[in-house]
Amino acid sequence: MPLLVTSASGANGNGFGALLAFELDGTFRGPFIEDDRIGDPRGLAVDPMENLLFLNSGADRVLAISSHGRVVRDTSRIEGLNPGGGILGRDGRYFVGLRGERTIVAFSTSLDAALEHVLPPKVIPFPRGFAFGDDGRLFLASGIGTDSHRNSGSTIPSFKVRSAGSNCFVA
Repeated sequence: MPLLVTSASGANGNGFGALLAFELDGTFRGPFIEDDRIGDPRGLAVDPMENLLFLNSGADRVLAISSHGRVVRDTSRIEGLNPGGGILGRDGRYFVGLRGERTIVAFSTSLDAALEHVLPPKVIPFPRGFAFGDDGRLFLASGIGTDSHRNSGSTIPSFKVRSAGSNCFVA
């Protein structure tokens, strides 16, 4: 399996707008997959149980790609999705940070069910990534954003995450 790298396009990265493949020695192989559904690719996660790669596309969709470089599952376009990073959770679902909605949602790995909000919309001031701890806790990385966020005097929220059954901390 080659090393796969997302290369953002346009204002997000001035890159290739593709999922690129490299040999382990760094030699460039080219795009791993050529598919119009992949635009401004962002998050990647590997599901070793199903041997699938989940990719968040700036084309407002999530794709599951086989090790042979074929799309085998597709959420279809979800208006306004604007996905960022993604990870597989311990409960088997695929979690995606939504940049515009400033939240996290979960999809079944079959990608055939409606998304579920894990956190309320607009709760993460400036989303920058997230991870699950070994105990199932969800950790968020959130930039401060503008000076108005720094000087607002507001406290950092803490939530009970229904799907992971643990506390969520915004850092």
